[in-house]
Amino acid sequence: MKRTVFRERIEFNWKTPASDKKYTGPQNVQELMKALDEGYNKGCPKVKVSARKGSGIETESYRSNFTTSEIDARYPRAEWLQILLDRGIIIENFHEYVSYLSKRHTLALLEDNQDLRQSGILDIPPTDDWETYKASYIKKLVNDHTTLREAAEQIEAVEHAKAQIEEGAKLTIESSEETVERAKGQLEHARKQIERAQEALEPPEESTPPQEPN
Repeated sequence: MKRTVFRERIEFNWKTPASDKKYTGPQNVQELMKALDEGYNKGCPKVKVSARKGSGIETESYRSNFTTSEIDARYPRAEWLQILLDRGIIIENFHEYVSYLSKRHTLALLEDNQDLRQSGILDIPPTDDWETYKASYIKKLVNDHTTLREAAEQIEAVEHAKAQIEEGAKLTIESSEETVERAKGQLEHARKQIERAQEALEPPEESTPPQEPN
C-alpha cells in the first residue's frame, strides 16, 4: 500500500485575533454559536486540506480549498456541531470551535475521493459505503477528543500532586525551622538555669575583719 501523507491548515484574515479564553457556557449549538461564531466569521477562516499518496513520480495529490460559504452549504454549521455534541465532544474555547468546524473540509475531501478513502488514511477502515465511512470519521474525532481530554486530566492531576508535594515540603521545612528555634530557646533557658544553680551552690565570700592599728 502506498504511503499517505495528510495535512490540515487553518488560516485567518484578521487584525486582532479572537479571544481564546475558556468557554464556560452550556454545551449546546445555540449558545456555542452565540459566543464563538462572530469571531469565526470575522476571521474568515480558510482551511486547506491536502493528501499525498506514494513518492517520486508515482505521487498522487489531493487538495480541498472550499470557502467557508461553500462548506457551510455542504455541511451546515449548526447540524455539524450538533452531531459532535450528541457524541460527547465538549468545546471549551475558540480554538477548539474553529478546529472542529474545519473538520468538515477534511470530510469533503474524503467524500470526493473514494480512492483516497480506500488508502486507509487516518486509520479509518476502507469501505465503499459513504455513510459508514462518515460515521467512522466522526467516531475517530470523538476518540481523539477523549484521548486528549484524558491526557489533559492526567497532566492536571500530576501538576496538582506536584503542588501538594512542594507545599508539604515547604511546611516540613518551616516546621523543622520552628523546631530548631524552640530547641535553641530551650537550651538558652537551660543554660541560664545552670548558671543560677551554680551561683546558688557557690559559698559566699568570707569577709576579712579590719585589723586594729598598733
